[in-house]
Amino acid sequence: MDLSKKIKIGALIAVTLAFTGCGSVNIGYVDGAKVMNEAPQIKAVMDEGAKKIEELQQETATQIENNPDWTDEEISKAREDTQRRLIGVNQAYATQLQHKLNEALAVIAQEKKLDVVVDSSESQPIVLEGGVDVTAEVIQKLQ
Repeated sequence: MDLSKKIKIGALIAVTLAFTGCGSVNIGYVDGAKVMNEAPQIKAVMDEGAKKIEELQQETATQIENNPDWTDEEISKAREDTQRRLIGVNQAYATQLQHKLNEALAVIAQEKKLDVVVDSSESQPIVLEGGVDVTAEVIQKLQ
């Protein structure tokens, strides 16, 4: 389950608890897109992943160039192998990004005594009124 789905489920649970009278719920929200664009640690991981992907693609292109006698089947096999490797690289870097973001959010949520933190971007807000914007704090933690 990706991070945005987890955040949305958490928001739904928090709102449900708030409306059923189970006590007050402290909701925080973060603009995930802004964090991805501005947090240096996140940008570094994304840049590293992009570089690795480019290297793999170049490696395959060079391999194909250096073997002009390869059949279409061999070329196709090399490209398929590269695709599998690219998927693995994407998953590894996505996991790193999610881990870094989750760590920062957990610390901030504990510091601010938030019960839940949701992704609420300006273009698609989940929290329309109230809540605590922790976007700046997340970016600061990911310096």
